[in-house]
Amino acid sequence: MNAPTPTAQIETQKTDGSSLPPVPMTGNLPPRVPEVFDHEYRAAMRSLLEAREPMDWIGVHQFLGFPEDRAAGAQFVTRRLSAAPDPERVVLSHSTQAILTVLCGSLVGANGVLAVEELTYPTMAKFAKQMGFNLVGVKLDDQGIIPDAFEKVCKEHKPRALYTLPTLQNPTTAMMGLERRKEIVEIARKHGVAIFEDDIYSLLPEGVPSPLADLAPDITYYMLGTAKSIGAGLKAAYLVTPTTTEPARLFWPGSGMTYWMIAPANAGVATELVHNGGADRIIAAVREETRARQNMVAETLKATSYRTAPECLHVWMEAPSNRDLQGFGEDCKRRGADVGPASSFLLAGGSAPHRIRFGTGKARERSDLQRGLDAIAAAYFS
Repeated sequence: MNAPTPTAQIETQKTDGSSLPPVPMTGNLPPRVPEVFDHEYRAAMRSLLEAREPMDWIGVHQFLGFPEDRAAGAQFVTRRLSAAPDPERVVLSHSTQAILTVLCGSLVGANGVLAVEELTYPTMAKFAKQMGFNLVGVKLDDQGIIPDAFEKVCKEHKPRALYTLPTLQNPTTAMMGLERRKEIVEIARKHGVAIFEDDIYSLLPEGVPSPLADLAPDITYYMLGTAKSIGAGLKAAYLVTPTTTEPARLFWPGSGMTYWMIAPANAGVATELVHNGGADRIIAAVREETRARQNMVAETLKATSYRTAPECLHVWMEAPSNRDLQGFGEDCKRRGADVGPASSFLLAGGSAPHRIRFGTGKARERSDLQRGLDAIAAAYFS
């Protein structure tokens, strides 16, 4: 894993005024790679339509996924897990969001406590409000969750579960080292805390430490979606539960929590991409394009201070110390880059750092990204 990009000092380019709309950089989608994706997707869809009978495929509900798709999911997660899980432990869904609604509703529940990183995925606040559970933030450092802070939260608030992104954490880009992962697992075991591990950013970087699910498969609900590595619209995500009985217990229509089920066509295409190697070819292309875009960040913003990594989809940048954070974000947008303030990710109290987060992948072309980066640089040095 490459270390976060260091700060450097040089002068930046100026950007001129533009009537073009701001470049959308608040999200962190993977970049487009149509030269690879289009061919692979079309081939997978053709193969799928030839291999399956449409009525048998579309005409019935499969609440956990068809057996062949669950088996492909068990194969897909070995890109991170050291061994393929029993397919009976695998659930297919249309998104990690949907998986989280079921897990939070069933395993945290009303008036329960969910521990989260002090800066994290903003939608968790909406889930908490909707379902009536409480969020407690755990302090972070450069490796993510601080063990002593997690221990304190466990003692004082008795959370039922921990939601964490240990790999290229959103928004801080922190990478949790293996020893730190072992410490977090040990604390969770000690206090009877389940782990909801969201590994969605793990497929682009190489040499990443083992998932928490490898270290503690008996207490970890492991999520690996495709939205940040293949394509957001594929709408395919995999959950590996600790036991073979939990999928049927947690994911059934009577739960009334959400429509988590994956569309059969999406599940089938994902399975074809796993079997024919197309998934790996798309991921490799996304990785290459992400690295190229991060090189653009490094060149344009090298006189600023920020955290990221070559295969990361977002950048965690310090705002100028003499500028109001909201005003800086508005200035970026006025000049041509729509970025997100750190306060968007602060869900459970505390104070937000003086930073913005912006994504590199949603800009349609590299030229669009360059326009956005120039706008950020111009706002920074104005």
